[in-house]
Amino acid sequence: MRTPVNASQETSEPTINTIRIGYARVSTRAQDHLSQMEALAGAHCREVVEETASTRKDRPKLTATIERMTAGDTLVIYKPDRVARSVKELLVFLEDTLAPRGINLEILSGICAGLHRPNGQTVADKMLFMVAAMAAEMERDLISERTLDGLAAAAAHGRKGGRPPALDADTLAIARARLARGESVTTIAKHLKVGRSTLYRALEGDDRQ
Repeated sequence: MRTPVNASQETSEPTINTIRIGYARVSTRAQDHLSQMEALAGAHCREVVEETASTRKDRPKLTATIERMTAGDTLVIYKPDRVARSVKELLVFLEDTLAPRGINLEILSGICAGLHRPNGQTVADKMLFMVAAMAAEMERDLISERTLDGLAAAAAHGRKGGRPPALDADTLAIARARLARGESVTTIAKHLKVGRSTLYRALEGDDRQ
C-alpha cells in the first residue's frame, strides 16, 4: 500500500533530491508499525511503500520500488533492519543495489541516522557506501586468496586444479579392456554411464601419455 503525503508536507519537501520514497517493512507489532509510519510521515516523502514482513528474505515491493527509481532519488527508511537482516546484508544492499543506480539512502533512526549518498561530495555523507565498497573488495580478495591457497595445497599433494576427471584409472582400465574385446565406444560409455565424448577424450588422453 502506498500512502501519499499531505499538501503541507509536499510544499516543504527539500530540493536537494529529485524524488524521496519511503519504505516501511511492517510486522504484526502495532508499536513498531506506528513508529515507522510516524517517522516516514514527517520525512517529506512523495509516497510511502508498505511491505508486510515475512520469514522469507525476498522483498518484492522493495525491489519494484528501487527499479523505478533513478540516480539522485532517495530511499527513506526508519532503521537499517527494514531493508536488511544483518550488517553484511545491509552492506551488500548498498554496494550491489543502491550504489550502481546512484540512489541515496536516508535512515531516520539509530546510530546510522542521516542521508547517505554513493556520489557524495564529502567523506561524511558517503561513508556508509565506502564501508560497503571496502567490505565487497575484501570479500573478493579473500575468495581469491582462498582459491589460490586451495590450488597450492592441491599441488603440494600432487593434484592439479580444475574439475576432477570423469573417469578414474580403474574405470578407464575397464573401458580399455572392453574396447580390446571389440566393443564399441558407444556401448562401453553406456555401460559405464558416462558420455561418449567424455570416454573418447579419456582414451585419447591415455594414448598421448
